[in-house]
Amino acid sequence: MPDKVKSQQTTVPKRRFQRRPPSAEMLQNIYDNNIMGATAGFFCAIWAGRLMGERVSSTFTTPSYKDAEIPYHYYFGVKDIALVLLVASKILFARTCIIRYIIRPALKRRLPDQDFLHQARLATAVYSALVHLLSVGAGLWAAYPILAQKSEPFSSHDSVSAMAKLFIIVQGAMQVSEIVVQLAERPAALFAKLNVVLTLLVVVAASMQRAVPVAGVAAAASSALHLVTDVWQIGQIFGGN
Repeated sequence: MPDKVKSQQTTVPKRRFQRRPPSAEMLQNIYDNNIMGATAGFFCAIWAGRLMGERVSSTFTTPSYKDAEIPYHYYFGVKDIALVLLVASKILFARTCIIRYIIRPALKRRLPDQDFLHQARLATAVYSALVHLLSVGAGLWAAYPILAQKSEPFSSHDSVSAMAKLFIIVQGAMQVSEIVVQLAERPAALFAKLNVVLTLLVVVAASMQRAVPVAGVAAAASSALHLVTDVWQIGQIFGGN
């Protein structure tokens, strides 16, 4: 009896669910979420620690080394490294948000025939070109005193103005964020990494020697080189379609 019942049973083939390979858009969204989550988490953790009076967190959020003799002048010190890292985290967060929610949707409306991969590459190149254009302007502003031969490259004071220190902090943060982007998105671009690292070293060394105009020249030259590369990359993307 059991054999007869067994013979009458029909075997139902098992369905094998095959997972589709992730699309380029899905992988990009995962990458964007990771960047935004990491940078926002770091920023919130630092400010939460500051609100609780934690000493390390206060180091990240304090413009230290104020000159007591000259108003609105500051020195450079080790604590500025923490401030640079905090600003770099916000630059990375803002970069991801601007590309994801502003530039990429605009390109999708303007260029509907292009696939997502080309739109993403173009959005990254457009953002990079805009940022490097602003960096060239800021570098020329900082370098203006020696370009116009109105002052010596090295300051006679041990401190610098608040605007000069702000320029150094933002430029240092931009170079740090650029290093992170190069390592994450363009691991094979050795020349770009070397350029960013050398620019960061020059900016830091010049600021420690109170030669902010020299740092401005280095930042403007490096950003101009990156700007040319960005424009060339945009042309290559359009030329390939």
